[in-house]
Amino acid sequence: MAIRDSRKNKSRLLLFISSIVLGIAAIVAISSFRENLTKDIDKQAAALIGADLVMDSRKAWSDSSLHLIDTLKGLSLQYAEEKNFVSMVLFVENGGNRLVQIRGLTVGYPFYGEIKTAPESAASTYQRENSVLVDKTLMLQFDAKVGDSVQIGNATFKIEGELIQAPGQTGLSSAVAP
Repeated sequence: MAIRDSRKNKSRLLLFISSIVLGIAAIVAISSFRENLTKDIDKQAAALIGADLVMDSRKAWSDSSLHLIDTLKGLSLQYAEEKNFVSMVLFVENGGNRLVQIRGLTVGYPFYGEIKTAPESAASTYQRENSVLVDKTLMLQFDAKVGDSVQIGNATFKIEGELIQAPGQTGLSSAVAP
């Protein structure tokens, strides 16, 4: 049939064959793209949240949930805890205040990725020094500098560094929280 069609109209046969070739090439390209994208997402997903597993609740944990969490902790797995709430913060040096999202993390977080700060050493020292990292937008807004103080409730903390990026944190968190 192809030979018969090629005698009558070679351009139609060429169009038909090239359509098949282009269709198969498109399917292979899309399949390859999908596979590469899936691999990259799986590879980087842990770095996006900073861990393999996140357990989050807006309500108090039930007894059965706490038992499950304690069981996971007993498996010699690395884990970290976060307390997250919204509160007013006072910049002591200039008297500015604002409603912000506070994140308290235990030592060890993140397990994947890294906390980017200015200066770079602040990411590893802020918990040992009992100080805080402040989002860069807040530092700019209140003209705060490393070494200044912030007051959260009745506690005053030294600003150890400027938080540029952290796993599990979107860039909009400081803008949306208030």
